[in-house]
Amino acid sequence: MQNSGRLPTIGLGLELFHVQTDTSFALLPNLTTIRIGKPKSHFLGDINVSDLPNANFVSRNHAEIQIEKNIYYLVDVGSSNGTFLNNTRLEERKRYQLNLGDKIDLGPGSKVTFLFLSKQKVAPEPPTSLNNPGTVIQLEFGETNVKATLKESLSKFFRIFGNILNYTWRSLKKLFKKLRP
Repeated sequence: MQNSGRLPTIGLGLELFHVQTDTSFALLPNLTTIRIGKPKSHFLGDINVSDLPNANFVSRNHAEIQIEKNIYYLVDVGSSNGTFLNNTRLEERKRYQLNLGDKIDLGPGSKVTFLFLSKQKVAPEPPTSLNNPGTVIQLEFGETNVKATLKESLSKFFRIFGNILNYTWRSLKKLFKKLRP
């Protein structure tokens, strides 16, 4: 088996990664609005959280991701328990720009948590207890039209790094629980 240190890339895309269940929800690029909640009927492109743990904290119509000129925005559309972006509660019906690595909580207490990530699908490896082919996190810094200051770049890096560490720690705890006799 050849090991070049890199896996062959099959495709790229964006996703919401549900931290509590290690589940990915693809964000389809051809949509302009992606609704998040517990709809009675599931429409193409909507993120239905009805089957996730602690879904009782999520409103039927909780939040939206709006896409405009390849920029993604998060909007709380009048949820009962609030929407949080990087631990800050969003004002109702106000748009907040999403950046890779951002943490999204539906309701308080980080019970329904997503990470906004760039996903690369890779050629599958045979599953083992040590590998779980899934999300490859790709960090991007700076804006195309705006030169970020060093302070802003470092702040963004540490926020993303902190979210990744938090996710890794939770995954390791789950793995250790499975390995205990």
